[in-house]
Amino acid sequence: MVLSIEELKPGMVLAEAVRNHQDQLLLDTGRKVTDKTIRVFKSWGIRRVAVRSGLTGESGHPSPSVSGPPVALDEGLKARFAEVLHDPIMVAIMQAAGRQLAARQPGKKSRDGRS
Repeated sequence: MVLSIEELKPGMVLAEAVRNHQDQLLLDTGRKVTDKTIRVFKSWGIRRVAVRSGLTGESGHPSPSVSGPPVALDEGLKARFAEVLHDPIMVAIMQAAGRQLAARQPGKKSRDGRS
């Protein structure tokens, strides 16, 4: 979900990398927001950021109802998409790929009922 900088709270986790107007990385995807990073974003004129939904308070851990790709799978995808994570469309494609791959993990059934 995309939030205005005023709605951003410490402990939230970025769904997309935040870059300044010179395309310099301020904070990468998956990093936890702090008071300091909020001040940095404001100083660079960042108005909106995308954060992961389903997080619980300050811990930044997903709530039990939110399931994402396993950590090893997530890291593998990030490595494959490392060169294009500045592009929101490519981030969305990476996230969709993660959901598809997670659904194919042993023990999970696909939509058509196959394991």
